[in-house]
Amino acid sequence: MRPARAGRESRAPRDLTKEVDMLEKYMEKDKRMTAREAVERFVHDGDSLVIANCLYATPYALLHEIIRQGRKGLTVFQQGGIDELDQLILGGCVKTLAMAYNFRVAGERIQTVLERALRRGEIEIEDYSNYTLLTMLQAGAMGYPFLPVMSGIRETDVYRVERAFRGQKFGEVTCPFTGEKVVVVRGRNPDVAVLHVQRADKFGNAQLWGALINSKWACLASKRVIISCEQVVDEDTIMRTPHLTLVPGFRVCAVVEEPWGAHPSELLGFYDYDMVFRSLFFMQTMSEEGARAWMEEWVYGVRDRQEYLQHYADRFGLRFLQELRAKPYPSIPADYGSTGRGAWDEKDMSFNFQMNREEFLAALEEKGGFVDG
Repeated sequence: MRPARAGRESRAPRDLTKEVDMLEKYMEKDKRMTAREAVERFVHDGDSLVIANCLYATPYALLHEIIRQGRKGLTVFQQGGIDELDQLILGGCVKTLAMAYNFRVAGERIQTVLERALRRGEIEIEDYSNYTLLTMLQAGAMGYPFLPVMSGIRETDVYRVERAFRGQKFGEVTCPFTGEKVVVVRGRNPDVAVLHVQRADKFGNAQLWGALINSKWACLASKRVIISCEQVVDEDTIMRTPHLTLVPGFRVCAVVEEPWGAHPSELLGFYDYDMVFRSLFFMQTMSEEGARAWMEEWVYGVRDRQEYLQHYADRFGLRFLQELRAKPYPSIPADYGSTGRGAWDEKDMSFNFQMNREEFLAALEEKGGFVDG
């Protein structure tokens, strides 16, 4: 962008009203609220929901709230699940599931919650590889209708078999450079993403470190993003560690401060996997009756995450929870120092334009504003 040149016909400025309104809606605004408020406002029956990240930092507190509020008919995207998909299915939330992997315990004799639901025809499923599912989200985030994937996928049943997304799973285009057929996946823009991170500010600038998996593309592809975090920190903390910011605040509609919000999964710097607790889930959910009892105890029987943690302490002892606390392993800070010279100095002078701000604005007015180029 630069001032219009003399003698050059200036173009009418593009109307950015819609874009500006959208940005102002979500930018400099305190978005802190409870999980209950966030789900009430931003997760609806029939939505497509992507669980940002997988196998690590799973947003259990938000998922449990979705179950408690009885959301139905969801199309859920998840690259790899441990037990969170089973819990959503037990809650009757899932209509369609797009996934690459879901953990199963024991041998063929034992069926998981997901397997039982599939055999009874209670949910639809579409199988993807980790890469193809991630690429769908990447395409959606970048605004592309599709993106190419490796052609080797043609040799698998992931490519050959279509179920829930029949006719919308894979496609082919001709490469303009080689003439070869290239496999593509459709870009996806889920209605809502849920993500748990270590910290965020009240405006929604969210920082996650450790395994990022699909978190970036899942959030940037989605129309609405709900963040839960261990800590809400001040803006200065975020600004001093910009390399950790995964999701910019203007894309986020809710920030939920929820310590232990990813338990029983791991969150670096805070806590480890609770393998014993997860083992209890799989043992108990081997039967229909046991699965219902688990949900009643750990999801429906508590009002929120605080009651969940209190029940855990009452049931197993606070010591078992505290033993999961991470040992410190701080990283070395990065130096972001520079000359500190911005576009305008303390006297409102521009080093680049060699004029003050008032003169610059007058020049814009005289020369017709900005043009592209």
